[in-house]
Amino acid sequence: MHSNRKFYIALQGNYSPRSYIKLAKYIEQLGFDRIYIYDDLFYYPSIPILTLIAEHTNKIELGPCLLNGFYRHPAIITSNILALNELAPGRIVLGLGRGAFYDFLGLDSSEELTRMAFKENILLIKHFLENKRKPFKGEYFKANENAFLRIRSGEIPMVTGTWNEDMAYIAGQFCQEIQIADVWDIDYLNRLQNSFLIGNCETNLIDEPKFSIGGICCVSEDEEKCLKKVTETTIIYLPYLTRILDRCGINYNKKDIQTISKLSKAGKIQEASKYVSEDMINTLTIWGTPKNIIDKINNTVNKVKADSIMFSVPFGTENSVEQNLKLIKEKVVPFIN
Repeated sequence: MHSNRKFYIALQGNYSPRSYIKLAKYIEQLGFDRIYIYDDLFYYPSIPILTLIAEHTNKIELGPCLLNGFYRHPAIITSNILALNELAPGRIVLGLGRGAFYDFLGLDSSEELTRMAFKENILLIKHFLENKRKPFKGEYFKANENAFLRIRSGEIPMVTGTWNEDMAYIAGQFCQEIQIADVWDIDYLNRLQNSFLIGNCETNLIDEPKFSIGGICCVSEDEEKCLKKVTETTIIYLPYLTRILDRCGINYNKKDIQTISKLSKAGKIQEASKYVSEDMINTLTIWGTPKNIIDKINNTVNKVKADSIMFSVPFGTENSVEQNLKLIKEKVVPFIN
């Protein structure tokens, strides 16, 4: 195992809030390095969950993955993340990104708008964290000279979550780390990393930028059950991942994606799964036996410099999340190069 590489766990906001206490303690006990909590619309939000976790863990890093300035204003994001940092000083990271599911709320989700708003989101949060007492004038976000913190500030590492090259470039300019999820194509990962590093070179704000890969993962000796589980988990996100499929040269019918989107939004996951190809799942996720997972990750990290690897739901096919995480920690992590 690569001694310096870190391993992260990403959890959805779909468990009962109090259950995260026990689960987070177990993840920390297993020796993972960071817990992310998704901030998807219409699930439990990340900040209250992270508050519970922060109070009941001791050393593991924690952070939302990811927040955006449209659902929560940068001022709200800043004060929330500082509250978490008071509870778990030095253990908090701030995951930021464009976000998704804008269509649910009738909001403009065009790439250029959300990308440029993302950049302003980062800049305004930095503005607040640095306690600048002067106006901030952006196209999407504004603040006057009275908009400054009345609480103690602190240094919060920022992580950009994306699979977009333009976003990776912005991330390199301003963030300590980039989290690439659901990309396993070597050429595409290298392009994303290059964009990230070019952005970093242009500002020189970050001394040691970190590149993290990972995403949806399902480990099981029962491969048929594993494929079914990982497919059903991927479906809700699939309509937002077509850019990855395009970049990786995966053929698909656009009408099938529209059908998947319509069915998944209606909660008809089984029906939607009929339109998902194995090529899509193999491109976007890691699944199968521990050996399959190990081989795919090692093939990737042998060709792409990755400082950390993130494992996201469903983790495995057992009913117990703890059992699935234990399998990953004991049968996969020790064998990663």
